[in-house]
Amino acid sequence: MRKRIRDQTQHAQLLLETLAYLEERGATPARSKTIKTRYERVADPHAVDPLTTLKSIQNHLSDLYMLGFLQRTDRNRGKSGGRYYEYSLDLDPKSSGTSETRSKRNATADTSPRRQTKRTLSLCW
Repeated sequence: MRKRIRDQTQHAQLLLETLAYLEERGATPARSKTIKTRYERVADPHAVDPLTTLKSIQNHLSDLYMLGFLQRTDRNRGKSGGRYYEYSLDLDPKSSGTSETRSKRNATADTSPRRQTKRTLSLCW
């Protein structure tokens, strides 16, 4: 799994990191506008110029969905609310490359899927 993440573009990796952050805080599924706001903050410490348009973020999210990294939920709120997608991570923690022995050594560590996913994403940088 780590190799598949590393094979993605820098912006795709930042979007995955952004979604891991949102997942960790229980803020998913999230709309692309919410993801874009957090993504800009995630890109800053990496000294990366973030993508500037919502459409470019949506294109990357769509690509990550097609590659199996994300779940996408279609929402339709009618005329007043419009139609939009919400995204969340769709990474299997068992295939994420997290070592079982590391978890056994540190029995008090948080081994939730969200924590393991964030750990995997941080290992890719």
